[in-house]
Amino acid sequence: MKKARRNFLTAAGLGAAAAAPAIAASGKVKAPGGYRIGNMYFSSGLTGVRADARKDPLAFGGDIKEQTHTIMKMHKENLEKMGSSLDNVVKVTAFLADVKTQKPAFNQAYAEYFTKDAPARSALGAIFPDMQTLVEIEVVAWVP
Repeated sequence: MKKARRNFLTAAGLGAAAAAPAIAASGKVKAPGGYRIGNMYFSSGLTGVRADARKDPLAFGGDIKEQTHTIMKMHKENLEKMGSSLDNVVKVTAFLADVKTQKPAFNQAYAEYFTKDAPARSALGAIFPDMQTLVEIEVVAWVP
């Protein structure tokens, strides 16, 4: 376990011995939609809020497929701004409002973004503060 963690930290560009001090001493850099530490990007959880939601708080929504597509496009854009891509995503965490009934539809939309070598993924049930949010997605990616 310790060796695997050391290898991860070294691959992330942090160096095993200096990992904690490096992060504490400004190794964390604000990036589009999250933070970058060395060569690793950790996104915030994004939701499928429509652009018109700023004018009408009830305007966001759509079905789980629409929200998944919206979120994955945002993650794709954020990664490309840093010179990376969805091909470099190593871990995805998805929070679904109704994991029992909506996971198949979520999987259909999600699969369009990872057609080969899909990253590790966890999908969990979640309670959101509103009725319109059906999914929230976080990614961890390698940035060359």
